[in-house]
Amino acid sequence: MKRAHGFSLIEAMIAIAILGILLAAILQPLGSLFLMSSSSRDLLERTTQAQQVVERVMREWQDPSKFDQACLDLDANPLPSNVTVRSRPLDLQAQPLAGYAVVVSCPQSPSPAALRRLTVVVSGEDGPDAEIVVDVVKP
Repeated sequence: MKRAHGFSLIEAMIAIAILGILLAAILQPLGSLFLMSSSSRDLLERTTQAQQVVERVMREWQDPSKFDQACLDLDANPLPSNVTVRSRPLDLQAQPLAGYAVVVSCPQSPSPAALRRLTVVVSGEDGPDAEIVVDVVKP
């Protein structure tokens, strides 16, 4: 019997099955790479938001009375609900004078300190929180 040129149906099906297995093996890591990229982007957005809050606090704390009170003008410009700002007074050797306290709206009773350790945490729905810790010198 004379064989026709080309592939039989079974040969074509085997080739397609092998191709499918190879594609699945190649595309699976790419899928997790895209998920990782998405979570990295979310963390970057939270970190950027935390940096903006740090800059705002440092700008407001240029006023020595706000620095001494460790407070912000939250009535005029409230923080987003996913942001926590804490402050801890430090001595000149950066040793803690007291525990952390959540930064609240002014006015507060002053607690003078030469330095303040500012911690800003931005939480997200998924993935890790972004946290920035900065020591701020009294103006």
